[in-house]
Amino acid sequence: MGLPIINDYKKLSQPPRRFLVFSALNVFTWFSLVGPVIVLFARKIEMPASWIGFLISFLPLSTLLVIITIPLVTRLGSKRLLIITWALQSAVAGLIFFVPWALAHHGPEAAWTVVLAAVLGFCVARATGIGGWFPLLHDIIPQREQNRFFSTEMATAQGCIVLATIAQALVLGQDPTMGRFLFINGFGIAAGFVSALWLTRVPGGESTHDPIKGSSSWAAYRAVFRDRSYLIFVLTTVVCFSCFAWINASVVLYMRDQLHYADLPIMLCMGAGNLGVLLTIHFWGRFADHSGTGYAALLAMVGHSAAALGYLLLPPTAPWAAVLMPVAVISTTLLGAAYWTISHRYMISLVDREHKVGYTNLWIVGTALAMGVTPIVTGYFIEHYHLAGFRMAFAISGIGGVFAGLANFWVVHQRKPLRHALDELVNPMLPVRTLARIAWVTVGLHSSNRNMPEDEEVREVV
Repeated sequence: MGLPIINDYKKLSQPPRRFLVFSALNVFTWFSLVGPVIVLFARKIEMPASWIGFLISFLPLSTLLVIITIPLVTRLGSKRLLIITWALQSAVAGLIFFVPWALAHHGPEAAWTVVLAAVLGFCVARATGIGGWFPLLHDIIPQREQNRFFSTEMATAQGCIVLATIAQALVLGQDPTMGRFLFINGFGIAAGFVSALWLTRVPGGESTHDPIKGSSSWAAYRAVFRDRSYLIFVLTTVVCFSCFAWINASVVLYMRDQLHYADLPIMLCMGAGNLGVLLTIHFWGRFADHSGTGYAALLAMVGHSAAALGYLLLPPTAPWAAVLMPVAVISTTLLGAAYWTISHRYMISLVDREHKVGYTNLWIVGTALAMGVTPIVTGYFIEHYHLAGFRMAFAISGIGGVFAGLANFWVVHQRKPLRHALDELVNPMLPVRTLARIAWVTVGLHSSNRNMPEDEEVREVV
């Protein structure tokens, strides 16, 4: 017996286990530098919502650099590239410590610019090496361990986020000073250097030592664009991720500016959502094995959409809004994470080994556009339309998520007719039945979570 995350970790072979440690350190880095705390820090120095939208977009949009990193991955090797860039990102992030000086000598706009420069530098350095992430995973994770690895990685990441959130909430308190924010940033920078050092212990990811010519370096992309099934899968998944981004980019600002939460309860609320992921993600992994990737992903998307629309029932003037807000945050967080995990493990199973860098880079580019452009639009809506802007974000996420989930279901099932799914949609009992099924899976009461043999092989079910 024992915690599911510990049991799953022990069942992995040594290379994936070592990578999980690196992944955990990586979470402490980015969560301390570009997580929710950076939004609260930006508001502390009175940065406008539209600027914050750009701030949030830097991390995903900067990963578009993977388009030109195939030669770096091939010549340096995926592991060496990650080590170099992970150390560099921490060094560049140190610019954040100049914010007090800029604020004192040149005013708020100068301080905003320094924050943007520090975050952008961190993200660009990170993006230069991110192209080596999935190729390294592809090298070290046996196919039979893929589902277990991605479920364990998600649970590990959420556990780290929970710990980091609680620690950050305690450090910030009710009325945090700038020094408290910078202390959190400094911790993230230190974690980044440690993660780069630890990565040297992970095997694989060696250079191919193949001289790549300018034209042949795009061969991997040509192979990807000939794979229509993979392209359509990425496209529909990108739309799903965009629906998540409408919520992710607005929820912290909504709690702070509309519901008037202090920084401490905001961090605790976000931490509760990540704790929900930690406690439920393995249930969703087992359900995907039992019922199929497509159906599991569809349920997760429908659940996220329902929770997103639920934000519309939490107006600032309603006495129940402040009480029920954590429930909505927990729901969207854990269901978004469930879909994220399911889609990643399905993507890695589709990758062609010979052209793996091209396949994984296209995935990174697509998700980067979804998670990067959406916050910019969200920030514009919020700054110019205020409460109506928040409501537009919630409605787009909820309604768009249902249609995107159905399209994704259609693709995963090899573009077969959606008759079964559509028949359920017009069933008047669908909302009750579907939400009950989602809740059943989430709390681990579905039959897929019972009588699971300890030594069963993890397999991909489409």
